[in-house]
Amino acid sequence: MIIQVLKNWRWLSRTQWLSREELMSIQAQKLRAMVSHAYNTTAFYKRLYGPTLPEIQTSRDIKKLPLITKEHLRSVPLEERTAVGTDLKRCLKRTTSGTSGIPVVILEDPASAAYVEGLSIRRLWAYGVRPWHKVVRVVSGSPEKVYTENIADLAGLWGSFRRNRVTRLSLAEDPRNHLEIFKKGVDVLFAFVTYYRALREVCEEREVDINFKIAITAGELLDSATRKMISDTFGAEVFDGYGCVEVAAPSHLAWECPSHYAYHINVDSVVLEFLKDGEEVSPGESGEVVATSLFRWATPVIRYRLGDLATPLDDECPCGRGLPLLKNIEGRVVDMIRIPDGGFISPYAVMETIQDVEGLGQYKVLQRSDYSIEVMVKAVGDVEKVVAEVDRRCRMLFKTLDYRIKVVDKIEAERGKKFKFVESQVTS
Repeated sequence: MIIQVLKNWRWLSRTQWLSREELMSIQAQKLRAMVSHAYNTTAFYKRLYGPTLPEIQTSRDIKKLPLITKEHLRSVPLEERTAVGTDLKRCLKRTTSGTSGIPVVILEDPASAAYVEGLSIRRLWAYGVRPWHKVVRVVSGSPEKVYTENIADLAGLWGSFRRNRVTRLSLAEDPRNHLEIFKKGVDVLFAFVTYYRALREVCEEREVDINFKIAITAGELLDSATRKMISDTFGAEVFDGYGCVEVAAPSHLAWECPSHYAYHINVDSVVLEFLKDGEEVSPGESGEVVATSLFRWATPVIRYRLGDLATPLDDECPCGRGLPLLKNIEGRVVDMIRIPDGGFISPYAVMETIQDVEGLGQYKVLQRSDYSIEVMVKAVGDVEKVVAEVDRRCRMLFKTLDYRIKVVDKIEAERGKKFKFVESQVTS
C-alpha cells in the first residue's frame, strides 16, 4: 500500500495547482468512469438509472442522474450496492449514521483507503506537517478497535509507518485518560469539535496546560467562538475540514488551506453540487450539498444528499490553488452526554455503540436536564429484538445514568432547527 499511497499523494500534490479548467476536465473524466462502473457492476445503480445509462460528458451532466438519500442506502441490501468483482476479504465494512441517526453501511477497499491517505498527506503537507512531527488522531471506535477500523493502519509497511508516527485515541474514552499523552508533547491534534470542548473542560478541571502547533477539526460545525476557544486554550492554529464518511471520509470533501480564506473543494476526488429546488445555485448563494465520490469503487456513492447547506464561491484563493472554494457550511451539530461527576460520553461513542443494531432504522438520544436519557428508536425489523439489543448496549454505554427506550414511528428535527442524533439539555 505504501507505494500506492505515495503515488496518490504525488498526483494530488500536482493537481491542486492546476487551473480550474484543467481540474474540471479531470473531474469529468473520473465522473464518467465512476458512473459507468456503478451502472455496470451494481444492481442498485442499474435499477436506479434504468435500461439506458444517461450520457455524461461534463460534470454538469450529473444532473441527469437521480438523487439518493441515506434512506435509499439504508433500505438497499449491501450486496446490491457492492460492485461485482469486489474482493470482500480485503474490505472493511463500515457503519456510519453521521448526525442523521440513520445507519448506512459502506465498504472500504484498499484502493480507496490508499487514496484517502493521499488526500490526508496533501492537506497535512500544506500545513507544514512532516514525518517527524507527533500527530494524534482522536477517532470513533472502542479503544481496542482504533487500529482496526482503517485498512491503512493494517496494511504492511504503510501500516507500520502509520502506527509508529501517529497515535490514535478512542472517542469512547474519557478525555481525562488522554492527558498523559498530551503532556509528553503533541504537534498536531486531529479531532471532532466536541472533543476539543471536552478536553478544554478537563484541562480546566485538572489545571493542566497543553499545547499543539496545529489543531484540525472535522465532523461537526465549527463556529467562530469554538475556533477562538481552541486557539486560545491550546495555542494552536486551527484548520477545519468538511467531509462525509460515506463519500470521502470525515474531512475530505473540502478543507481550509493556510490562508484560511475559505474551504477548498477536492474536485479532483469528489463532485459537490449546491442545489435549491433541484437547481444549481449561483456563486455566493447557499444551497443543499449533494456529494459524489470519484474513488469509492467497492460501494459507489453518486449524487448523495448530505442534508447540509453551504455556499459555493467563484473567487480565487490567495494561496494560488486551483481547487474551487466554498464557505458557510451549516450542519452537523452534536452534543456530549454529561455525567453528574463531570465526566462525558462522546456522541461518537453513542454512535459506535448503537448504529449497527440489526433492524434499527433511525435513532436519537436525548438527555434531559436531570441527566436522565431517552433513546428514541425507529425499527425496520423485529421491534422486540431491536429494543432488546439497544437496551443491552445502553446498559454498557450509560452505566450509572437512568435511561429509557421509546419506540417511535418517526424522528424529525424541531422546525427551524438542525437534527441532532445526540442532544443534551444539561447546562454546563
